[in-house]
Amino acid sequence: MQGVIRELRSQLRYQIIGPFLILTVIVAVAGALAVFYQVAGSLQERFNSQLASVTRTANDTLLRQEAANLQVLREVALAQPNPSTGAPGVAEALADNDVAGLQKAIDPYFRARARDRNDGEGFDRLIAFDGRGQTVSDFELAPDNSASNDYIVHAPLDISEAWFTKKALSGLSDGRGDKYAGLIQFGDTLYFASIAPVRSGEQVVGGLIAAMRVDNLLALLNARSVAAGITLYNPSGTVLASTFSTAEGGVAAMDLELLRSFDTRTNDLSQSLFSTQKVSGREYQFAYTPLVIRGVSVGILAPALARDVVIQTGSDTLLPLIIVVFMLVVLLVGVGVLIANRITAPLGELARTAEAITAGELHRRAHIQSQNEIGTLAHSFNTMTGFLTNLYGQVSSESSQRAAIVESIADGIVVCDTDGRITLINQATRQFLGLRDDEPPPTWFSDIPLQELTDGALGFGSQRAQDLFTLDQRIVRVSANRVVSSVGEIMGSVCVLQDMTAEVAVDRAKTNFIGTISHELRTPLTVIRGNSDLLMRGLAGPLDDEQKVFIESIRQHAGNMTSLISNVIVIAGLDSGSLSTDLEPLALTRPVEEAAWPLQSMIKAKGLSLKIELPEDLPEVLADFDQLRMIMHQLLDNARRYTSQGGIVVRANALPEFVQVEVQDTGRGISPDMQEQVFQRFIRGDGVSEGINSSERGIGLGLAICKQLVERQGGAIWMTSTPGQGSTFYFTLRYAHATPSPEKSKAPLAAAA
Repeated sequence: MQGVIRELRSQLRYQIIGPFLILTVIVAVAGALAVFYQVAGSLQERFNSQLASVTRTANDTLLRQEAANLQVLREVALAQPNPSTGAPGVAEALADNDVAGLQKAIDPYFRARARDRNDGEGFDRLIAFDGRGQTVSDFELAPDNSASNDYIVHAPLDISEAWFTKKALSGLSDGRGDKYAGLIQFGDTLYFASIAPVRSGEQVVGGLIAAMRVDNLLALLNARSVAAGITLYNPSGTVLASTFSTAEGGVAAMDLELLRSFDTRTNDLSQSLFSTQKVSGREYQFAYTPLVIRGVSVGILAPALARDVVIQTGSDTLLPLIIVVFMLVVLLVGVGVLIANRITAPLGELARTAEAITAGELHRRAHIQSQNEIGTLAHSFNTMTGFLTNLYGQVSSESSQRAAIVESIADGIVVCDTDGRITLINQATRQFLGLRDDEPPPTWFSDIPLQELTDGALGFGSQRAQDLFTLDQRIVRVSANRVVSSVGEIMGSVCVLQDMTAEVAVDRAKTNFIGTISHELRTPLTVIRGNSDLLMRGLAGPLDDEQKVFIESIRQHAGNMTSLISNVIVIAGLDSGSLSTDLEPLALTRPVEEAAWPLQSMIKAKGLSLKIELPEDLPEVLADFDQLRMIMHQLLDNARRYTSQGGIVVRANALPEFVQVEVQDTGRGISPDMQEQVFQRFIRGDGVSEGINSSERGIGLGLAICKQLVERQGGAIWMTSTPGQGSTFYFTLRYAHATPSPEKSKAPLAAAA
């Protein structure tokens, strides 16, 4: 079979006739199917109309049954005393809890209306219940003796918790009155029931229930609508009752897809949903319509008709159409083969010439003398072959030159296709990977062992470089770009691996140097600041006012320098990777208060207020205590520095996915062109805001530290500001039950290749 398929694919004659044959078959089949579906569709439409008529008849019968139930309830509820039988009025008997009298009063109505069941307007069960929800009278025709007037008297039941009892006894009316109807379950039997209150004057003394067993109701609907069968489903699609026999499995429950489709149509009661299924080996079509009782959908009613006529008519129409299509196909195959043979002979010569040239016989040419398009094609082919032979030589020379250039580049070059498969690497890349010249390169770019550099990255004084990776013993910068053709088609990507090992080593040395110098500077500054405090307190003797001014200036500048050096040390720790983040569940109150305490005196000295508004029930967050305290200290100190009047407010809100902390001030605000830069290192205000040129002005590291520390704890930080009105800084922290991920891992840039 495979040999036949290969032969058909290799012969042009078959490829010529094949499309025409396929097209003819498609047209013939399409025409036949159009006729078939038109006939079948017309028949199906009539069938659907008939089934819709059956459904309407069943619904009308159901409405008449409900109306009949309400009529008998009205008659019984308003029944007056009967002197001839000694029966009291129904309302009077219920009010007096006269059980015997109530049964005597109801008995004639039950017998009369139960007889009407054979005419389609009766019921099976009549119940009277008192104001406490206890049944007082409960008559029911025997299920196996529907033609008799004998009935069963049920023992009293407690129905006080039933869905209808409180509504009926309350005497309240909805948009359809004070009567109710629906499906009720007593024991193992399901009933279609109508419920009405019984009033004595203005007071509700009890209620009445007229009910028909659902199996009898379905039999009535089936007889009136002339359906093959009727099934009742609950709203979840489970069969409640059916007139179909259950000997061979019966009717199946509605599947989820059908039920979802039905739910979308429940708002349009005029539209039914059709489906087919086999019951006892016979195929039926069901029409699903909501069972609406007094404006409320309580189930799904599904009349069904047998599909024997539709199936048989379709079978009788299909066979003649198949015969006609087969005859057309056979005729066209014969004609097509004759035409294809006349066309393909010169093309065969052209194909053999092309194969010879492909095999290396560049001197070979096609010899075709036809004076038609094929002859023109052969002449053009010979001319093109000569041109391509010359062009091949030029391309080979240029390709060798470009390959030599790529190989001589000191940076690693990796070329990938659109799927990330490596197609080319240069000698520098082989050296990075430790590959010999005869070793194959990795298959996929993801196979190159690139690991994101997480410590000691370039960037002191700027943002950390995000494109540095470790590759064996080297540190490389990965730059990736798409390769786009002249017409805009993406052909793949090219990645450059630049060896940055020496630069990173220098950067690390610089960071270590700055960290060491900062540590060394902090010690004398601490001494200067401590001695200044001692002098200000007069422990070294009394000072005059001018001396106090000088010493206060020394103390203030020493404090500012200490804060500045501390920030530089933190930055050095972040860049070198020596600053660790230990996440633990903790309450937000303590780090906030400890961060605010050292600043209280300075805030009050400027005449500012500080309010900390943290909810008492705020959940614990997952954070590093020291780093969270540092974040709050930096934000509060920043607000203090740039606020001259008003106050500072700290708030926290428990949002669905995280806790959001806010630090709001009433300073002069930040201009819009500066707001996107405030979290970068060494970025300070523009000199316009109050206090920007004061001695308290920092060097622009506080907010940069906040950003990195917040992101280390899995959160985010941002700000809003209105010039002249103040600024608000926000940051988020995860809840303590969240999975810890201190730093969001960034997929290697190489993965994009």
